[in-house]
Amino acid sequence: MPKHPVLVEHDAEAKMTDGTVLRATVYRPARDGEVFPVLLTRTPYGRDLAVNSAYFNPLTVAAAGYIVVMQDCRGRFGSDGVFDPSVHEASDGADTVAWAAGLPGSDGRVGMWGRSYFAETQWRAAASAPAPLKALALGVSAGGSADDGGLYRGGAHEFGSRFTWGHTAITPHALAREFADAPDRRHAALRDWQALDQEVVAGDVFDTLPIGALAPRLGTFMNTHILGSAGEGPGSPLSELWNSASAHPVDAATLHIGGWFDIFAPATLAQYRMQLAHSRTRSLPPPRLVIGPWSHSDFSGDFPDLSLGIAASSGVMGGHGDLTAMHVAWFDTVLKGDDTALRRIPPVLLYFLGENRWRGFEELPAPTAHRTWYLADGGRLLDHPGGDSRAAYDYDPLDPVPTVGGATMIHGVRSGPADQRRVEARDDVLTFTSEPLTAPLTLFGEVRATFHASSSAPDTDFVIRLCKVSPDGVSIGLNDGIVRASWRDSYAAGTHRPGHRSTPLEPGRVYEFTVSLWSTACTLAPGERLRVQVTSSCHPRWDRNLNTGLSAYDSAETVVAHQMIHMGEEHPSRLVIGTL
Repeated sequence: MPKHPVLVEHDAEAKMTDGTVLRATVYRPARDGEVFPVLLTRTPYGRDLAVNSAYFNPLTVAAAGYIVVMQDCRGRFGSDGVFDPSVHEASDGADTVAWAAGLPGSDGRVGMWGRSYFAETQWRAAASAPAPLKALALGVSAGGSADDGGLYRGGAHEFGSRFTWGHTAITPHALAREFADAPDRRHAALRDWQALDQEVVAGDVFDTLPIGALAPRLGTFMNTHILGSAGEGPGSPLSELWNSASAHPVDAATLHIGGWFDIFAPATLAQYRMQLAHSRTRSLPPPRLVIGPWSHSDFSGDFPDLSLGIAASSGVMGGHGDLTAMHVAWFDTVLKGDDTALRRIPPVLLYFLGENRWRGFEELPAPTAHRTWYLADGGRLLDHPGGDSRAAYDYDPLDPVPTVGGATMIHGVRSGPADQRRVEARDDVLTFTSEPLTAPLTLFGEVRATFHASSSAPDTDFVIRLCKVSPDGVSIGLNDGIVRASWRDSYAAGTHRPGHRSTPLEPGRVYEFTVSLWSTACTLAPGERLRVQVTSSCHPRWDRNLNTGLSAYDSAETVVAHQMIHMGEEHPSRLVIGTL
């Protein structure tokens, strides 16, 4: 792939419309008299952060004939101004695209790339439709996910991932910047942050009740942007700001990169579908999609309880090359008109767990059928409703079920497919298991649970998890989801009506709940079984429901909830899964 020697320019300055100066590192082919497209990314995490090179190596890409620009967002690291998440990214993005298009050696065409917050900066810049911006490469993108995994899930707050993001990715630099002119105060603030970090690693911080009691120990950013909005619920002003990032399709070619265990997995699929429909009404190339067995920040395919081998990693992808090469192939096609490399890669590339291989498609397929499994007495999972029955457990907020794997991003908790046996051994976790399969079964698409439950509490949570059980009894978590009773009506149809809070539960009354467990691609072999867990907590992934109707951010008062799951013809509690 390398073609050109590369020059690196540090602290390249771009002046925004309001006069604020943002700084970037620029990698450019050392070829005087030649012009090249520009590939831009904008990040709040430090433009020279080494981890970026495992996803997109700027030196390799620049050598392939691109000017690569890595810019610090407003108020972060080398850039001036004040960092206010999401607020300035549309205007700053559009200004930066125009600046990048005019760099020496630029041919006037710009593409953007990057993952997570970097992807949000792409959406917001593209929404302004700057003329030079022709293509995006969006990795683990959050846009549109605020009420479905970004900030909230089923009405519960994404406590673990939000706290982790603010504490680890933002706060250290924010504190250093806040006290830049007061060295003694800066030293003290960073010392206190380190002390708190030790408690985070140990898990002690996550046990704090009320969570708001942490406020005196947190910096300005955490109190303003994490704790300050946590209790508002779906449909909050922060949700609306978050969702606005990708609320509408953009007139740019798009590549979408995601993971089955990413905290924003549904957003990646929704954004791809939105751009696919949009491309059919515009003269745009159809979007491309890659979904690996990856989490938000781990693209290795190597998990503590399930190692999928090197072919699952972003460095190999079953022989399709690494992600840097895929980016080059994508931008070569869209910005240079050379599809030599890209035409060897399927337009949609999906990793299927169980098969442990990649499959290619022309477009994201829909499930060819759906299967329904019913919860039944004796911990059975049947393909038909069993007799009317009930199963009970008690949920104590002071002894919550721990987070083990899943689509998480929590300091000290490994994400991805994980062995659930220690979770399933608890008295407050119900399990329902199918008979061993007699033929291979490929699960594909969304997993949705509809179940009937009653509680002694006015508000409580229900967590549903789908597992794959091997013949030797190892139970690996595939998908899960949560519904908070006080938001049950908002999520009743699998969608949510922002701001619609439900009435308190009547003790003992049976209610129907619906929860999305998101999507999967997994083939089960003969002899393997499906298992469904039902419980009421996953700590510290989601903020604990205190069973009182009060928020864990404001109250430390808890009560034990007596939970009852109802099954049978009258109350057909079930799981519906697409198949392929």
